[in-house]
Amino acid sequence: MPKKRPTIVAVHSEDKFGLDPKPPSDHPMSMPRGSRICLLAPPGHGKTSIAKQIAIHSSTAKDPFRAVVIISGVGEHTKEWDKVPTHIKTDFSTADENWWAALSKQHKGGPLLCVCDDLNYADLDKKQRSNAYKLVQFVATHLNTTVILASHSWVQLIPRLRRACNVVVMWSPTQGGADQLTYIARSLGLPKPLLEEAFAQCDPPKYEPIVVYTDPPPGRNTVMIGFDRPFYQA
Repeated sequence: MPKKRPTIVAVHSEDKFGLDPKPPSDHPMSMPRGSRICLLAPPGHGKTSIAKQIAIHSSTAKDPFRAVVIISGVGEHTKEWDKVPTHIKTDFSTADENWWAALSKQHKGGPLLCVCDDLNYADLDKKQRSNAYKLVQFVATHLNTTVILASHSWVQLIPRLRRACNVVVMWSPTQGGADQLTYIARSLGLPKPLLEEAFAQCDPPKYEPIVVYTDPPPGRNTVMIGFDRPFYQA
């Protein structure tokens, strides 16, 4: 009997050849190029600190981020990123797809990092929202850009942005209680008791998050505790 030919044949995009599904280093906080990472926690839980550590471990001496782009809701009033080399401050009014394409061309297609911090996403106007959507839906995967979106709550991050995230780093909710966790669980397609049990194993719960992957890299599970402890595999 002749061998059946596959109905669907994978055709890889030329724009995505630089995206390796394997993280650039062995550190558990290293994320694959082009990841869209949501950091979800109330103020004072260390989101910016975690963002910096993800940035460090997602870069390597052999193939570092060519530029770090900071989009901050408080603009020049924050010094949290001043020690980061080759960083650029911009906003969603400026950073459209042409701006990103020019930056990528300037760095010869090398890996870029964008961190969005202290933003009130609901206040973005029509143009700014459009550019934010393009960042997570096109720039990340086609222009080799890892994106980190920090948010105080799941609902603060507008739906089209959070649905594009393939890595969710979250701390146990302290606001909204059971209702917020029910909504988060439903959005992630995970049972609420599973998330409750994962949060119960965080130590200390204020500073240790859980990490949920849509498509976990090799060696990691769908849900990890504190980045390095496997908890659940879908």
